[in-house]
Amino acid sequence: MKPFSLLSTLAVAILFVGCTSVSPLVKETQDNIGSGNYEAALASAELAIEENPTSGVGQYYKAVALGSLGQDSEDVAARRGYYADALSTMEEAKSLFSAAEDVPDEADNADNFIRPIWADEHNSAVEILTVDSIAASYADPNQVAVDHLLNATTLAPDSVISYNVLSSAYYRVGDIESATTAYEWVMELLPTPDVDDYNYMINLYLASQRFENARDLATEAQSAFPTDERFIQYLADSYLQTGETDKAIEIVEDLIASDPTNPQYRLVLGTQVYQTVTELTDQISEMYVELYDQSQALRSLSGSEKSDAEATLAELQAEADALEADIVGYTDLAIEQVTRATELDPSSANTFNILGVIYQNKSALYFDKRNNTADYDLADEYDAQAREILDMARVAYEQATQLDEGNPEYWQSLFQIYTTLNMPEKAQEAMEKAGI
Repeated sequence: MKPFSLLSTLAVAILFVGCTSVSPLVKETQDNIGSGNYEAALASAELAIEENPTSGVGQYYKAVALGSLGQDSEDVAARRGYYADALSTMEEAKSLFSAAEDVPDEADNADNFIRPIWADEHNSAVEILTVDSIAASYADPNQVAVDHLLNATTLAPDSVISYNVLSSAYYRVGDIESATTAYEWVMELLPTPDVDDYNYMINLYLASQRFENARDLATEAQSAFPTDERFIQYLADSYLQTGETDKAIEIVEDLIASDPTNPQYRLVLGTQVYQTVTELTDQISEMYVELYDQSQALRSLSGSEKSDAEATLAELQAEADALEADIVGYTDLAIEQVTRATELDPSSANTFNILGVIYQNKSALYFDKRNNTADYDLADEYDAQAREILDMARVAYEQATQLDEGNPEYWQSLFQIYTTLNMPEKAQEAMEKAGI
């Protein structure tokens, strides 16, 4: 039991002022609260209500006793029931106070009842989330923090700050759905969300695959913050995630048409298009393996069985060719736009790095084809194509390192390329600068 909790201290300080004449049951309740005997206080408050059900005073002290029991509980999650009952009971008391001809002194303190308990719950959560030594004292600190914050939002359902921290706490434990729901309350309660609020909420929608919600909010955010390119990127991404690639491209192309010298728009289009490429590349890699396996299996077949297998192989090859054409088309569009972005802003190391990534992944497509063909001449042709494209990646990465020489990721990419292109001295230098 904690007889000197925030709530009991508050109760002792405010409850007995001006009480020149109180019933014995109310006095007993006050004494029990002051001494930390909250169960007894609850029992005597119930009797006080029976004695005078319309005064509101019994309900007031019942609410205080319930809040004290909640705060006194060692089980953080179990406190919520006490707090919810305390709130509803205090609302009942306030309703009775408002109808009374002779308003008791307790009415002045009814609205101050919640704040110290809310502050205790909220701050306890923040300490667990931010102070390692406190977090270490719990077996599951993140869940305890969530429980404290659920208590805080039960006590103060209009608290933006508690819902904000609750969303972050849920995110830390990987509960994206609950993190999203909590931040929806933040957006609902804020009179005017700022750019960071929109950014976080949209990312939560995308992470929880609520693409329609992400799309609607990105449109709203883009209207509120028209110079922030992120919201156009999110809008395009929401269409990409639902397979509407052409719509995503159209959105960014409209922006480019309105401001053709904006390098960020070009970069957004290039990166968004390339997201589609990465998904298609995974599909075609599996198809290359299957094509190779089926072509090898043909050698042991004959007659109608071989004819059927050849037809199946031809059908699969046609699908692979169509998919490869899509990949090449999207990749070339991405390269075109990101290259243009480097021309419009030649000082951006990140843009050159992205261009290098796209070229490197394009070369990987041809290396993959080389590894899955039994035709040696064709394999040599694919290998030459892959190396030619990989050399373009080398040029882009080298430009990135010139602009940001201290970035180890750029050097690590160059190390891989130098190694593949049989440039041992360059590979050694890149390895050292990458810290490998």
